[in-house]
Amino acid sequence: MRFCLLGAALLLPPRAAATATETEGWQLLAGYLYRDAFEAFERAPAGSRARELGLAASLLNHPPVTGGKIATAEDRLRGLIAADGTDDTAMYARLLLARIAHLHREAPMPEIEAAYRDVLRADPRHPAAQIAASRLALVLLYQRPDLTVPQRLDQAAALADMAGAAALPEAACAYYRNLASAALFYEIRDDRVLAWLQQADAIGSEDPIVAANLRIQLAEVARQLGRRAEAVAYYRRFLASILPTDNRYLTARERMQELERTAP
Repeated sequence: MRFCLLGAALLLPPRAAATATETEGWQLLAGYLYRDAFEAFERAPAGSRARELGLAASLLNHPPVTGGKIATAEDRLRGLIAADGTDDTAMYARLLLARIAHLHREAPMPEIEAAYRDVLRADPRHPAAQIAASRLALVLLYQRPDLTVPQRLDQAAALADMAGAAALPEAACAYYRNLASAALFYEIRDDRVLAWLQQADAIGSEDPIVAANLRIQLAEVARQLGRRAEAVAYYRRFLASILPTDNRYLTARERMQELERTAP
């Protein structure tokens, strides 16, 4: 198992999770079978840190997600950090606490930012820190009205060393896509936007829809910036990767042909 989704955050199972029952729990979580996952972790030997993390993660996704379940999950996660704040389990516990503050409790923005930055401080090179940095980037891009748009982009881009790390390629690709998408949302189209899209494209995605969307974004931004040759190349890649029935096909082909006709 490579990863599972917990509380809308990409979460790798801790390397210490070794028992068959714990492994079953992580696999069930990866398959979105949250009730079954909770029951599997309950069957695991008591005292295991991976068991406690799995129980907390399952509670956050096991409907109905009540205030009582959220409070119980927080208590379990804080207990894990208090017992040993240095291992994989503690890192993921910090990440889930941040996600609880952000998604489940709708805490004040300073508390949410502080929770994500706590993950970054604990171990900037850990995969959990990469996830936290990518989520923090979204907070900075869209949930900080006290910042100007250039400040939002600059502060989110400053997280690149962590959010764009090689440990989790899909997360890194999404981070650079999010930077570019935010800039476009704020009606900014410049060389930095194209560079972010190029970084995302270089990393790549296993999702063919994401990959195709990246190519058409690259083509459109390159065209708008007057980068004719690059735009034509990106349009060609896009057209080669989708079916002619895609509603973007004809427009992309027409724009590519227009650029080819106006070539110097």
